[in-house]
Amino acid sequence: MPPSRILFIDAYDSFSNNITTLLKDNLPVTVESIHIDDPRFVFNDDAFQNFLNKFDAVVAGPGPGHPANREDVGLIAKLWDLPEGKVLPVLGICLGFQSLALAHGGYVERLREPRHGLVTPLTRGAGSLFGPGKGEQRVTQYHSLHVRLSDMPIALNSDMLNLWDPRRELFPTAWDLSDSRNGPILMAIRHRSKPFCGVQYHPESICSTGGSELVCNWWREVCQWSLQNPKKSEDCRFDSGRASFDDFVEPDQKQTSVNLDTTRSVNWQSVPTPEDMDVASLVDLLRIHGDSQPVVLESGVRDGKPLNPETGCFSVIGIPNKTSLQCQWSVAANHLTISADSVTMESRQATVEEVLVTLEGLIKQHKACDGPVEVPFWGGLVGFLSYEAGLTSINVAPCSADARRPDVWFIMVEQSIVIDHVENLAYIQSLRDGDEGWATQISELIQNISLPVLQASSRRAPAHASQSQLIDGPKAEDYTEKVKACQAHLRAGSSYELCLTDQTLISSTADPWNIYKTLRHVNPAPFGAYLHLGRSMDNGIDVVSSSPERFLSWSRDGQCQFRPIKGTVKKTPGVTRAHAEKLLNAEKERAENLMIVDLIRHDLSGVAGVDGVHVPKLMSVEEYETVYQLVSVIEGKVGPTGRCIDALARSFPPGSMTGAPKKRSCELLSDVEGGKARGLYSGVLGYFDVGGGADFSVVIRTAFKWGDEDVWRVGAGGAVTALSQPQAEFEEMLAKRESVLGVLLSFT
Repeated sequence: MPPSRILFIDAYDSFSNNITTLLKDNLPVTVESIHIDDPRFVFNDDAFQNFLNKFDAVVAGPGPGHPANREDVGLIAKLWDLPEGKVLPVLGICLGFQSLALAHGGYVERLREPRHGLVTPLTRGAGSLFGPGKGEQRVTQYHSLHVRLSDMPIALNSDMLNLWDPRRELFPTAWDLSDSRNGPILMAIRHRSKPFCGVQYHPESICSTGGSELVCNWWREVCQWSLQNPKKSEDCRFDSGRASFDDFVEPDQKQTSVNLDTTRSVNWQSVPTPEDMDVASLVDLLRIHGDSQPVVLESGVRDGKPLNPETGCFSVIGIPNKTSLQCQWSVAANHLTISADSVTMESRQATVEEVLVTLEGLIKQHKACDGPVEVPFWGGLVGFLSYEAGLTSINVAPCSADARRPDVWFIMVEQSIVIDHVENLAYIQSLRDGDEGWATQISELIQNISLPVLQASSRRAPAHASQSQLIDGPKAEDYTEKVKACQAHLRAGSSYELCLTDQTLISSTADPWNIYKTLRHVNPAPFGAYLHLGRSMDNGIDVVSSSPERFLSWSRDGQCQFRPIKGTVKKTPGVTRAHAEKLLNAEKERAENLMIVDLIRHDLSGVAGVDGVHVPKLMSVEEYETVYQLVSVIEGKVGPTGRCIDALARSFPPGSMTGAPKKRSCELLSDVEGGKARGLYSGVLGYFDVGGGADFSVVIRTAFKWGDEDVWRVGAGGAVTALSQPQAEFEEMLAKRESVLGVLLSFT
């Protein structure tokens, strides 16, 4: 007997993979996923019905939009009109639930107050989906529309007994009775005669309880119905719905032109570092004694020790030179260039998927072994991917951009110094043969550092040497109107959360390195970065960053980690940790964080070869130099059949900078933000290690400027929810911007 088969119909939601994982983890089934607009079936009912013959049941998934809009529900609407003998058991979730109700005499209307990321108690009635009903069950809601079964609206003080009365072909099986603003909200229904049932809430959410019991109880009903209504089973090809770059890239693009069979050894040595030495002081000395601009990826430290060992204990100083290989790609031109020493080695049209495969290939070309196992970076590619590069990866048309400005830019670092802030060691590393002389020179430089030398090297340039001036930035009236526009989309059911941003322009002639040092002194966040890429004045870029948020890291054995931040309280004299925890445990803050956690679980679960996606830290308050933050950690392991680069591809752009569902949210944000490109802001920055690891931060609390202009760009924003207050969102954006803007304007 073939394994039982479930069809999942995906309405482009950002939680879909969590649902399919819930099914596969709890049921003896295979699950195949298709989208609501699958071109094989949208205009061919016979083909769709024949396709359904291969399955034992269907799950109609959640998604943005309204169930009355055929474009939003697509194939889901066809499930309710199947001819006798073709009917299958269906479980509808959120949008699927609403579509079921609408097709059988129910009404769908807007809530008085949307419920996105809110966790509430479930009041259960008759219906075996919920079992015996022992203990409190709490469920996560992501909806701004709700189902009403009666002709008359439900009053806030409705008779509780009447809530359970059947209506037409449907009868209610669960309610949320905890909401004083909206009144009773229908949470579950069942069809009186057909094997259709549905839930308004999201059983797959990390904060929902009873999800496993729900799908197991539903599956028992499916099996019972199938015994009573046998049909001929047909074999089908199983597709897990997971993808890798092999699905996107043409065969001739999967291989690079360089032999990948060679693996070099890392040449390295370690030396003690003076207790008073910081990363900036060492870079100052390297800039004095060398002819190149180091790139810096710095862990946050306080008094020489890591702010948080979980975010990193090492700082990387990469030392490229004019012969270092560089990889650039532009969204506007879709053009990839690989060059070294101003000589173009490769130039061709490429998609962003092909660009990531190329980066993966370059790392394989430089694959190395025998480096210090405790050090996460032995050498490799250091650089960034812009927000617009991420949009193209999810098939969202990017905003207009300058083809001259790379959206992906990485440089190969073969010489590096990695500082261990716990053991007070410097690891001097090279991927080049015959680099012993350079290593000796750096070793002597570090060992001969004295306090007077450190003090001399750390002096900032005189204030009169530069000028800075605010050119343009968001106005309160404009920004609050954008917040209101976002909330209109939320109330319409088009999104659960929208991460609105804006950009400020500052004219400054200050030295970028001095700006970076000042920024790190004022705000030593966990992920500092200084990049100076490009050799000439017309095509380079300077980046100074002090980001609090890790986007994604993976270890050499494939352990992936995300650390999204949603919820920030600025440290002020009157704010204690207890006060910050109270503020960050507010309904709005927790809802924002929960939505992103569920989104990232979905992204990571969609990567081929990933197992064991889990959340070891959920909405924990962490304290840093200038803020308290609400942080979650999501992890999963890429197995031997998977590729870590797929984890980046499937989760980019960062969900904490988009909202959910990601694709629809990005489309809406492009419109609300006036088609303005975010550029590097909201993208990711970090490294691919030649040993197999990687670490990227989210580009926030960052300023960048192009080499042909003295204009720095600073982005800032925040997550807009139905609970947001427009003026408060504007003030939050200003507060986030201030940590960088204040530094830039101090150079006057």
